[in-house]
Amino acid sequence: MTPIAVFALLGQRRYWPIWAGQTLGAFNDNLFRYALVTMAAYQGLTILGLPPGEMAPIAATAFTLPLFLFSAVAGQVADKFDRIKIMRIAKFCEIFLMALAGAGFLLGEAWILLTVLFLMGVQTAFFVPARTAAMPNVLDRTELVGGNALLSGAINVMILAGAIGGTLLVGEVWGPGAIGAILIGCAVLGWLAMRQGVPAPASNPDMKISPDIFSQTVRMLNFGFRDKLVIGPLLGVAWFWLLAASVITVLPVLTESVLGGAPSVVALFQLLFTLGAAAGAVLCAVLSRGGEARWLSIAGAAGLVIFPLDLALQALGRTPGPELVEAAAFIEDPENRRFLFGLVLSAISGGLFLVPRQAMIQGRALPERRGRVMAASGILNGASATIGQLMLLALSRLGALLPSIFILIAIGSAIIVLTDVLRPREDPPAGEG
Repeated sequence: MTPIAVFALLGQRRYWPIWAGQTLGAFNDNLFRYALVTMAAYQGLTILGLPPGEMAPIAATAFTLPLFLFSAVAGQVADKFDRIKIMRIAKFCEIFLMALAGAGFLLGEAWILLTVLFLMGVQTAFFVPARTAAMPNVLDRTELVGGNALLSGAINVMILAGAIGGTLLVGEVWGPGAIGAILIGCAVLGWLAMRQGVPAPASNPDMKISPDIFSQTVRMLNFGFRDKLVIGPLLGVAWFWLLAASVITVLPVLTESVLGGAPSVVALFQLLFTLGAAAGAVLCAVLSRGGEARWLSIAGAAGLVIFPLDLALQALGRTPGPELVEAAAFIEDPENRRFLFGLVLSAISGGLFLVPRQAMIQGRALPERRGRVMAASGILNGASATIGQLMLLALSRLGALLPSIFILIAIGSAIIVLTDVLRPREDPPAGEG
């Protein structure tokens, strides 16, 4: 696809409602989570007398646990029913969840907010497989990389906007009320957008849905692992989730204890990392030319070897000063500018790596079980993000240096590069579009 053709998708009814519903949902998720974590850090919001510092992992678990528990059922639902209708119902439920969240922020009640966060995880568990399975229904195979790139780039920007908004608004007297109003407003807009979506018919309407979470989870994973055309991209996307969760978690601590940066430097890192990932996604849209763009993903994986390794080498040789440095002073140091440059290139590489693999999964999965394959991807992604958090905890307990996480990312990415280069090129089956 030409760049003009890619961006023209935003004006087409078959695509823009999905794009709008997903991006508004990503904004709401992050506005909510960052507001909750900021309230815990600066206003002492907690439950059961736990230290406020433990609210961040508790909140992360409350959101990701439903993704693991309910993705198996959600995958079956995505194959049995019209996927646009599933997304429409999910966005309608989001309105009520955001209203409850607004009440939780106004009351400053952690139990309400954590309960809503768990239910948001449930809603996401059903929305995402339906959305990813619907993409090949509404897009031609030649449009999949471009459509995923536009979505991925916009999601990255919305994640950043939600993070900044949630962090800043909590500190204002009128902040909790504003957060509630924004959450509800975005949920309503997302629902109205999904009402404009064109049908994405069920691929297996006669299938009987099993509520057995554990056996169906195993079955969903089998769908992915048994398909030789899908397993590689599935594991690649899961690896991205692991490394992204690890980097996002370690950056604030690394900034303070190794680089000597103040919170404004953390914000700068988040801004550059998000914009870099979005830029990588847009590059995929421009360079893919309608194919699977496997070469772009390999190039991205190579970048995830080179640039994180350079970041680790830079950080290992650093000693923080006696006082934390603000962002304006931080970027005056040439060594710091080199670190920023490496971080941006790592993020761009991540965008190049991720988008083609998402399109490969969608285009290669058999239509009659695509929703369940997407659910398997969701299960693997959630498990990988959790593993990343546990890995960081283990490294911390073992006394490992923080920059070692970048070395592990480089090693894992190197394995993926070698696997991709040595594996014969697969020809995907003819799909719909």
